Amino acid sequence: MNTNIEQIRDAAIGHHHIMAPTFESWYEGMARSRFSNAFAYGRYKIDVMLDAELKTLKPGAHVLDIGCGTGVYLQRFAELGFTPVGIEPAAAMLERARNSNPTCEIHQGVSTALPVPDASFDAVTAIEVFRYLHPKDIDASLAEIYRVLKPDGFVFFTMVNRWALDGYWVLQRARQLLLRSAFDQKHPHCEFFTPSQVEAVLRRAGFVEGRAHGRMLAAIRFAYRLGNPVGARVARILEPLDDTLHSSTRFLDPFAGHLVGVAHKPA
Repeated sequence: MNTNIEQIRDAAIGHHHIMAPTFESWYEGMARSRFSNAFAYGRYKIDVMLDAELKTLKPGAHVLDIGCGTGVYLQRFAELGFTPVGIEPAAAMLERARNSNPTCEIHQGVSTALPVPDASFDAVTAIEVFRYLHPKDIDASLAEIYRVLKPDGFVFFTMVNRWALDGYWVLQRARQLLLRSAFDQKHPHCEFFTPSQVEAVLRRAGFVEGRAHGRMLAAIRFAYRLGNPVGARVARILEPLDDTLHSSTRFLDPFAGHLVGVAHKPA
């Protein structure tokens, strides 16, 4: 395998291993309020879309969460009456996921080689996973997801918008120039996509009705960079506009803070 791809993957795993306590604290803040920090607000907007897809599942449906992190989504899926299974490569994340979900099946593994049988899941989620991978690994991951999904099952995942108005692509490139390094465990690789590119990789993997949606206005993310109290105040004010703009038009999708991909395996 290409060494660069392996290095990108290893950096992502190492990053999440050392960031486990931080993610845990972010989720604790999110449990108190979706406005507590930028992570909580953005993740809440993604979760609203995910909830709409989950409502199409029957009780007891099998849901695979790739990159399950500290296990928050596994808990949520179980509470909704589904049968969750987790995949997580980072040791510190895996330990937390298993501790908080003692009866749940959780494997240590990667998205490019899922240790589960063919056609065994009604839904697969991969929240903030593919952004850390090389494009070849993203293609391989979607091929694996296609394999493990049942006919008419769906995949739900996130990517990073290349032209998001918060300027993250520019920030990432500037950081690389200053550090003279493409990535490391502290600042892992980030792969940027446009909505049309997300839909193209879904078609390439065999999915139907693949679509990409934008969520979270850039102004809100900028506000959180001024501090959580400022961000929370701005988010509360702009949330109705944020929701209206992103639900009524696709014009803002290429410029939003989050990019969400959804697709079904042919029945």
